[in-house]
Amino acid sequence: MSIDYSQVHRELLSRLGPKAVTDDPVRRFAWSTDGSYFRIVPQLVVTANTLKEVEETLAVARQHNAPVTFRAAGTSLSGQAVGEGILLRLGYDGFRNIDISDDHRRVTLGAAVIGSDANAKLKPFDRKIGPDPATLASCMVGGIVANNASGMCCGTTENSYKTIASAKLLFADGTYLDTGDEASRRAFAEKRPELISTLAELGEQTRSNEVLSNRIRHKFSIKNTTGYSLNALVDYIDPFDLINHLIVGSEGTFAFVEEVTYHTVEEAKFKASAMAVFFNMVDAASAIPPLQMDAVAAGELLDWASIKAVTGKPGMPEWLSDLPEGAAILLIECRANDLETLEDYTRQTIDAIKHIDTERPIEFSTEPAVYGQYWAMRSGLFPIIGGERPKGTSVIIEDVAFRVEDLASAAADLTELFHKHGYPEGVIYGHALDGNFHFIITPHFKRQQDIDQFDRFMQDVAKLVIDKYDGSMKAEHGTGRAVAPFVEMEWGVQAYEMMKKLKAAFDPQGILNPGVVLNDDKEIHVKAIKQAAVVDDWVDRCIECGFCEKTCPTSELNMSPRQRITTLREIARLEQEGDQHGAAKLRADAQYDVIDTCTACQLCTISCPVDNNMGMLVRQLRTDLIDSTAQKVLDFQANHFGKVNAVLSTGFNVLHGIHKLTGSTVTGKIMDLGRKVSKEVPYWDPSFPKGSNLPSPQAAVGNDKPRVVYFPACGGRTFGATPEDPDDTTLPDVMVALLERAGYQVLVPGNTRQLCCGQMWESKGDYKNADFKRNEMVQALKEMTDDGRIPVIIDALSCTKRTLQDSDIDFKILDAVDFIHDELMDRLPPSRKKGAVALHVGCSATHMGAGAKMEAIVNRYAEEIVRPEGIICCGFAGEKGLYKPEINASALRHLKERLPSEISEGYYANRMCEMGLTRQSGISYRHLAYLVEECTR
Repeated sequence: MSIDYSQVHRELLSRLGPKAVTDDPVRRFAWSTDGSYFRIVPQLVVTANTLKEVEETLAVARQHNAPVTFRAAGTSLSGQAVGEGILLRLGYDGFRNIDISDDHRRVTLGAAVIGSDANAKLKPFDRKIGPDPATLASCMVGGIVANNASGMCCGTTENSYKTIASAKLLFADGTYLDTGDEASRRAFAEKRPELISTLAELGEQTRSNEVLSNRIRHKFSIKNTTGYSLNALVDYIDPFDLINHLIVGSEGTFAFVEEVTYHTVEEAKFKASAMAVFFNMVDAASAIPPLQMDAVAAGELLDWASIKAVTGKPGMPEWLSDLPEGAAILLIECRANDLETLEDYTRQTIDAIKHIDTERPIEFSTEPAVYGQYWAMRSGLFPIIGGERPKGTSVIIEDVAFRVEDLASAAADLTELFHKHGYPEGVIYGHALDGNFHFIITPHFKRQQDIDQFDRFMQDVAKLVIDKYDGSMKAEHGTGRAVAPFVEMEWGVQAYEMMKKLKAAFDPQGILNPGVVLNDDKEIHVKAIKQAAVVDDWVDRCIECGFCEKTCPTSELNMSPRQRITTLREIARLEQEGDQHGAAKLRADAQYDVIDTCTACQLCTISCPVDNNMGMLVRQLRTDLIDSTAQKVLDFQANHFGKVNAVLSTGFNVLHGIHKLTGSTVTGKIMDLGRKVSKEVPYWDPSFPKGSNLPSPQAAVGNDKPRVVYFPACGGRTFGATPEDPDDTTLPDVMVALLERAGYQVLVPGNTRQLCCGQMWESKGDYKNADFKRNEMVQALKEMTDDGRIPVIIDALSCTKRTLQDSDIDFKILDAVDFIHDELMDRLPPSRKKGAVALHVGCSATHMGAGAKMEAIVNRYAEEIVRPEGIICCGFAGEKGLYKPEINASALRHLKERLPSEISEGYYANRMCEMGLTRQSGISYRHLAYLVEECTR
């Protein structure tokens, strides 16, 4: 029976509203992108922030027999977070509770909590969650549980299966269960007696079947996420213990996981790492069994191809180029809570493998700078290979597991398969202590023969892993569509039939993530493959991992960098396949989400493993949107910027006068009319500032004072005090007062109004005028430095950053934050200190590494710093906050609630950002110079 998705859409809209439900083609396409090589676009997307929204979605899905795919962060690699029908993705506000027990031995986490955020909360107690996947800084707890994700150190002893205490679950039929609550268990047993009895029966059947029980125990003696967690059927008898552990690794096919309670594990205080370099892979692999002891926390193996891939790259050890061909590296880490035990552990480790010759002496280091370089080599593999792959290729990371005694021969066999099937770039690395190999290949999927080639490769991998070594086709990445065709091959008929019975028991209607984990289509792993169309250097580097989504200020509003890039790829694919109409339509429909609302803050580069920069990409895309009329306007602004800047500042004073006389309604209507004439007219907001002024330093008296050139950036000299600010003092006046109080003679360019770093033009994609204005400004400042002897101070971090980047400046330019920290703090001790104040460390501060100095300044002049959690970018995006206020509102939607009630003022170092922070917080945000000036009067 076909499903009428238009009716499904209407019913979901009536229950959830338009913010939570969409059938928009652009967003359906972009939001369905995950870290796998699959592309399946759902008919509808629901963004859920509450359990009620999930309940309503499942109710509609049941009524129409519509499939539902649950999606957390979408960092999964095997295609388990994409599907047809309804894609239910976790929103950016709900399911984020973190509750730590009094003894710190348990932690309860909402499904949307990012793994590293949970560990950050547990760190003060020297505890952490057990799972430690490489995606921990981006993946969510719901996905960690659903995939039984493990990682470098947790092995098979501290993964979700071994450390889960209880879970709150919503089933496809609408029943709810808290496995940790007795009353909930009783109620569930009454509502779902058939599930309880079926689980008891299947458990009894399994335990009484010696062959099957032994098979299960053997399969889980090494890492294994292929299929369902059948080990629960032999490990537990109580039906709720069974449910608790069967949910782990079920990949959203059994129930929706609302919340999980973990047993926490110890986080060691001290670490030491060593790089053991062996002459060949056989020797390296032979070192692994002796290292399977308490003293060793982690052992990562890198083959010769891996070593070659990173040799000579930035941050890698220089001696890699001296290694003999065929060498292999075992990266070893020991951890302990005291240095004496740590030293003992490292000694035990060296003694355990001293009988094996190494190319270099094994030496442990406890210095983070030293062992950090070791681990940078391990973590650098993926970004290096992903970022340097040929254009148009995909990045596929598979993970398999073997008995440790089989690792050496298995590595040789895998390498042979790489060459046999045309993937000579293939590398092998992984969690050696657990017998877990990851391998990376970068195939093309342009033609059917490319797909057939990949299929032949995977068939041979399956034969190798399953038939020759009886290993795991999926060690820790989850089954997904990538390995669903091989589950029966790996497990055998009996176990596979047991899995099918479990799926039918939990989800009789079969609507939860159908086709994932179990699939009778033996070609599902080579269907619906994502196409990596060639676009440009920025786009082509992206591996669509989703790491950027945590730091992007527009992820909640509409799109993250990954989603923008995948949309651009689809436009290019349509063009390259001759569908010009489809490409043009998608480009037009996607402009708001992809181009107009990107803040270009470049925070995506912080977490991007391939150093991609969406901000620079979007600015280049905006260049193409500048028509001749727009270019004339931009040219006029650049050539007459002094007058434009003065008019703008005066205009805000006039605007405040109108508002004072007429109120917000009339003022807003006037602005609305103005916007019909020009998109440069901002939306009215009562928090708008008054106009500002140019600085007025005192005339020099004598020549013995040190001199500084002060350049007031556009924001501070254009926008003055907001209604929330305690007085009308402008930033230029504060800076001059502060510098003169510290004993400096202040020099200001005579043509200040005309000068600009060019940021406002670059943000629009007009690099010609952007560079012209920066060069004009740099030249004017240079002429005032007395051949470089007088330093220049700029009072806005983003302007300082733009002035210094990609430019050859032979005189000293400092941001006001640097100058206050390095020079003024010693000259101006506090006469009094503020109480608790808020501090914002925004995108420019992050890029410039200014956060530590900003904190030091506030600590000097205030008793306490409050940095609201999760606020990393204001979303004001320079002047964009005036014309696209929804970005600022979305980025700072939690700011007000996360500020303690006693906080009445905040500080940063960029006037535009401060305006956005003030607007959304309701308190005054001003430049740090105000704090220092007030406390040193």
